[in-house]
Amino acid sequence: MRYLTSALVSEGITDDQFLPRLLARALTEICQTEFEDAVEVADVQPLRARKGPCSTADVMKLVEQNSASFLLVFFHHDQGTSADRVAAEWLRPLRQLWGDRPEQLIAVVPVRETEAWLLTDGDALRSALGVRWTDAEMGLPAQPRRVEQVADPKKVLNDIMGRVSRSTADHFGQLGELVSLARLDDVPAYRQWWSDTSDALARLGYRRV
Repeated sequence: MRYLTSALVSEGITDDQFLPRLLARALTEICQTEFEDAVEVADVQPLRARKGPCSTADVMKLVEQNSASFLLVFFHHDQGTSADRVAAEWLRPLRQLWGDRPEQLIAVVPVRETEAWLLTDGDALRSALGVRWTDAEMGLPAQPRRVEQVADPKKVLNDIMGRVSRSTADHFGQLGELVSLARLDDVPAYRQWWSDTSDALARLGYRRV
């Protein structure tokens, strides 16, 4: 039995609520479907030194403070309106600073924002919010892959949650447990994360099926 530890450095507090639960579920599925090894997947641990996004130097400091604690380190940054800018200002500099560290660095880059991934599954939203609205009434795309065409997914999600009278602050963690991985599988950015994670596990010596 192998024990898989991982950490997440994300842009914000909401991302720390949603992504760790989602990524842990997906990691378990990757290990079960793509590798021969029996793996116990530990909870994905958020690393954070401030409320907002970290600089690349901050990321390295957080990782060094937790040296040898994790096999995988997920770095989350929303793509926004420019994939090239994220690559130039964040991903390439961070990989250069990373050098030959033993931890595997894996980017998590939703198009345009993390909230897009929450819009893939109307059933998850209905369950978490306790509503019966149809996908159309919530303004969700007809097909999961089309969430990447939504110009402002954060606004769409905020509008949905704003229609619920009670507090929705705790629902991001719940949605991390509920959003369908099968539906996310149709989203290109998620598929890229899955492929990169599978390759990282192979580099760590996990045996592919």
